[in-house]
Amino acid sequence: MKEAERPLLEKASQRNGKKGGSGTPLSTALNLAASSMGTGLLTLPHAFASCGPTLCTMLLAILAVTTDVTLILLIKLGRQLGVSTFGSLMQRLFGKEGSACFQLMLISVLFLALTAMQRVVLDLLPIFVFAIFGIQVSPLGLSMMVNVFVLLACYSGSYHALRFTSGAALLCLVPFIVALSQDALDSSRPSPRPAAELASMEGFLLASPILASALAGGHFSVMEMAAELKPQHRESIYPVIHVVYLLVLPACYVLVSLAGISLFGADTPKNILVEFQDNKVMEVARGVLSFTNALRMPLILMPCHSLVCDTIILFTSGRVKDNSAASSPVLNAWRTVAGMPLLLFGAACLAQWLSSLSNILGLLGGTCGVLGCFCIPGAMYLWVWRAERKNLSSNYAALAALAIVVGLAVVLSCCLSWIW
Repeated sequence: MKEAERPLLEKASQRNGKKGGSGTPLSTALNLAASSMGTGLLTLPHAFASCGPTLCTMLLAILAVTTDVTLILLIKLGRQLGVSTFGSLMQRLFGKEGSACFQLMLISVLFLALTAMQRVVLDLLPIFVFAIFGIQVSPLGLSMMVNVFVLLACYSGSYHALRFTSGAALLCLVPFIVALSQDALDSSRPSPRPAAELASMEGFLLASPILASALAGGHFSVMEMAAELKPQHRESIYPVIHVVYLLVLPACYVLVSLAGISLFGADTPKNILVEFQDNKVMEVARGVLSFTNALRMPLILMPCHSLVCDTIILFTSGRVKDNSAASSPVLNAWRTVAGMPLLLFGAACLAQWLSSLSNILGLLGGTCGVLGCFCIPGAMYLWVWRAERKNLSSNYAALAALAIVVGLAVVLSCCLSWIW
């Protein structure tokens, strides 16, 4: 309690005197939407079909409201305490333990994101190679070749030039969405089996973490985005969050999911990315998407590797004399030789074992994703509210408690889906 009663507002006055950045409401909205929307978008039709469209839409609404609330909690806490990043907020509240918790959480998120990219390559690249060259190739062998290229890109030190691939990967989703919508509106197609035949309790349990993973992502950067807004747009961060997470993303997810269900019904695949194999435009988009995911891997692998190194130092510095943890032989071996290959091939093995993108995103959303995006922001707000009730809203404290409950319910749903 003494730590919480320490001058929490000490840095707020310093922060208030600083000028804002160059961000605008539009750029912030685009960044928030891009941080949440990805290739996982096209795993949602199966989640809707397995859970039932009506029930899944209700789940999406609950999770969208929870996401909206927790993002606002982070903004309010950051401005209250004068910090502008998620990590610095946890360190300010919980010290070294908070930093360690944040790093472990972020490592888990990045590793599972890397695993999802590996799964996209495993699913799409062999189909693209067969469409272009007419030869069957081993998905795992092709993935290993891609991983060698990823390692070479990481060791070359020029991986920053690959940042354009994030936008390219999002653009590649457009042909899938267009083809899905066109086929769904084609009245000449035979009617599929009713989606109700696929709905089950297992589908309901798996839907929550998949939906949570589709909404998470913005929490780790929203405080920085808010700090970068121009001074005259400082308060616009709140309506921007409302528009993106209560209107744009839910509407997009529901429309794409319903289009997939109307097209495939009870036969909706776990990953619609592998469908439309006779469509030439789709073949090109599939190939570009697989390559862009391969090119994005260094952008995930390098920060994950650095965080693992920092975490090792953080946990060993207190037990090693003269702060020599950073120069230990084990850490040097991890940093220079073993670290990146082990992380990369570990992600490839996990992607092979989990067998589908839906399973990976469900694991991401139901573990570190929802804990970091729902439970931890809620817990941090309650921690500060307990010490400074005069400066923070009790209504948001109640919402923070509800966010924790929703997050824990998603974790429970994920656990039950694995043992069901």
